Amino acid sequence: MKVSILSVGTEILLGQIANTNAQFISKVLNGLGASVMRHVAVGDNPARLEKTFKEELANHDVVILTGGLGPTKDDLTKQTVAQVLNKGLETNKQAMDHIEQYFKRENRTMTPNNRQQALVIEGSEVLNNDFGMAPGMYLEVDDKKVVLLPGPPKELQPMVNQYLVPYFLNEERVIFSESLKFVGIGESSLETELMDLIDQQTNPTIAPLAGQHEVSLRITANANTKQQAIELIKPVKTEILNRIGEYYYGSDDLTIEEAVFNELNQSFVIYDEITDGILYSRFKLSEHHKAYLKAYIIKNDWSDRVLNISEQDSTEEIANKLKEAFEVDSIIVLSQNDKGSTVYISHMQKSKIFISSLSQSYAGKRDRISNIALIEYLNLLRQDS
Repeated sequence: MKVSILSVGTEILLGQIANTNAQFISKVLNGLGASVMRHVAVGDNPARLEKTFKEELANHDVVILTGGLGPTKDDLTKQTVAQVLNKGLETNKQAMDHIEQYFKRENRTMTPNNRQQALVIEGSEVLNNDFGMAPGMYLEVDDKKVVLLPGPPKELQPMVNQYLVPYFLNEERVIFSESLKFVGIGESSLETELMDLIDQQTNPTIAPLAGQHEVSLRITANANTKQQAIELIKPVKTEILNRIGEYYYGSDDLTIEEAVFNELNQSFVIYDEITDGILYSRFKLSEHHKAYLKAYIIKNDWSDRVLNISEQDSTEEIANKLKEAFEVDSIIVLSQNDKGSTVYISHMQKSKIFISSLSQSYAGKRDRISNIALIEYLNLLRQDS
């Protein structure tokens, strides 16, 4: 089943909002076995919308339109779609009652143009809007499916999950993906390590994707059931981790910061001369940082005096002083000198050191060193578990 997502709204083309609706719908439908082939955006212009909708309908099994269902003059999605499909519009009583009750509860006068939101394309099945006023619509026309959804994400997402998903559950095939997350290795290096697997891929497929702090590797299988797809993914995942498992921290929505906290069972301290607090800001994203991060010290003359740290101290000596001062057995030290950057990690009786020759002027050094500290710390914690 080939799907096109057609997003309507000039604000998307102007860059005033990000098209998160298309991303959300793609993730949901791909998990149900549908293949989203295209994302298209068009402004609030009925002629261009008509032309684009006709093109998408001709080339796809399903066209999902988002936006343009509201009460204003530029909300013309359902009118345009109805015209193309040679169908009329009719007032849906349930939607009209819902809208009238909303204004009654808010003690507001309903303007006549709000009645437009209760209009639906004749023959469509209405998708209730539990968090707004304009209902969605589902139509089957010949061998095609057409879906209209409201633009606000707070309305669209629950509508998709509760009311649209059941229409796609009876399809014969399921597409299931697992995204493996890696840090400390670049996309090109990762691809080189896995080139033979990528070249030979059939089912499952393998697709690398570079992120802000990491590289993801999406493994996607097509099968009759979700469990069968998972079984197809398992041997591919095992082979990948046999090759580059030292950079792997988790899958799908797990962050590396959460992965670190999942392995921790004691407090730790960070001494940072490199990232200017970037590493701390990343740990703060987790709700667990208060329970485990006992202190985060950004190097300066005052902190060094208080902790009795001198310029001649090695990273190991700094770590030992911090252990004694804070009564912990887990330390991360990030230090900088003329020769480069050093990441020193000490956990219980084990330690690791990583020396980087990145120059002071390298723009991405702080993020790079943060990544190295996180993955090296995680690997050391896993050895201890």
